[in-house]
Amino acid sequence: MTVISTPQPHVLIIPGAWHPASTMASFASALEASGFPATVVPTRSIGTRDVTVQDDEAQAKALLQPLLDKGEDVIVLGHSYGGFVITGLIAGLDKRGREAQGLKGGILGVVYLSAFIPVEGETTFEAAGGKDCAFASADNKTGLLDSKDEKYHFYNDIPDEVAKRLTASLEGQSGAAVMSTPSSIGWKDKAYDGRRAYIRTLRDNALTIKYQDELIARSGVEWLVKSVDASHSAFWSRTDEMVGLVTECALEFAKN
Repeated sequence: MTVISTPQPHVLIIPGAWHPASTMASFASALEASGFPATVVPTRSIGTRDVTVQDDEAQAKALLQPLLDKGEDVIVLGHSYGGFVITGLIAGLDKRGREAQGLKGGILGVVYLSAFIPVEGETTFEAAGGKDCAFASADNKTGLLDSKDEKYHFYNDIPDEVAKRLTASLEGQSGAAVMSTPSSIGWKDKAYDGRRAYIRTLRDNALTIKYQDELIARSGVEWLVKSVDASHSAFWSRTDEMVGLVTECALEFAKN
């Protein structure tokens, strides 16, 4: 693992649906060991009904804004459903725009990790296939969505005993979150040209590699595209490789 000694951007991590912040803790620790301060957002939509994607944006911004106020550079990384959250979060907070206003710090770049790239008016429910989504089911008693076949969809390259432990840590996902839309489509901003990245997970059974490529292509903008030979949960199964890819993204963002 490469350790960076000079000050590096703070990495703000937004987990996917069902995944509490604890599931990303080892990834955050690995980033910190490599020189990147890291914070995982405990999204409100995990385990709480009637929470929208914009509520999750607000939760993430509550952690992001103090970093910007201190003049820090930040890389925002969203996994899976987290792509919806970061899409609204990043609008208007880019480093280039803040510098033009005489402000220090800002979002240096954004990384979508096997994540949805939503377009205007699109919900996670629609992007995930609607009623035909293979990895979610509604729980009418709780008003939350449950995950299904987690080993196959999320953890297919993770040992069974570890996958069972991860699955046991998952919580219901707010239905309102997957039926709502981001506040804006921040990834379209020209301020992120050269500073938007997509990390493809080649063995993903939730967002297949074919679908990931379709999301990138339909966006109509340029991405720094990287790949990891992993399942949907590369942050767990390929932690060191993921840290390396984030490092590469940070270097590319700083040059653009």
